[in-house]
Amino acid sequence: MALPLPKVRIQEVEKIIKRDTHPTKTPGYDLTTGKILKELPKKGLKAITQIFNTILRLEYFPCHWKTGQIIMIPKPGKNPTEVTSYRPISLLPILSKTLEKIILRRLTPLLPASRVIPAHQFGFRQKHGTITADTQNNTQNS
Repeated sequence: MALPLPKVRIQEVEKIIKRDTHPTKTPGYDLTTGKILKELPKKGLKAITQIFNTILRLEYFPCHWKTGQIIMIPKPGKNPTEVTSYRPISLLPILSKTLEKIILRRLTPLLPASRVIPAHQFGFRQKHGTITADTQNNTQNS
C-alpha cells in the first residue's frame, strides 16, 4: 500500500496557475481559458482546490477531464488532400492539465527511491537524454 499524496493547498494551485498557465493558449472542449483561471477570485481557487483534493482522496480522475478535442494542423508544404499531411493536436481541459502538474510535482521525487521506472528508460525523465543513454550503453558494453 502506498501512502496518500499530500493535500493540495490553495497557494499551490494559485502558483501553478500564475506560473504555468498561458492565457492565450487554445482551450479544450470546455472553453475554459488560462485567462479565466488567472482572473479567478480566492473563492474560485478554493473551490478548485477542494475539487482537486476530492479527486485525490477518491482516487478517481473525472472521465470528462480525459476527453480531448482533436484538431488537425496541416504540415507545411504537404498535399492537403492526404491524411498524412496533418498533425493531430489534442486539446484537454485546462483544469485537467493543472491537476496533472500538481500530481507530477508530488510523484517525481518518489520515483527514484521506489525504482518504479527501470534504469534503462530514458524518455520523459529529467537528466536522462539521448546523450546520457548513449554514454550509459557504452559504459555497460565495455
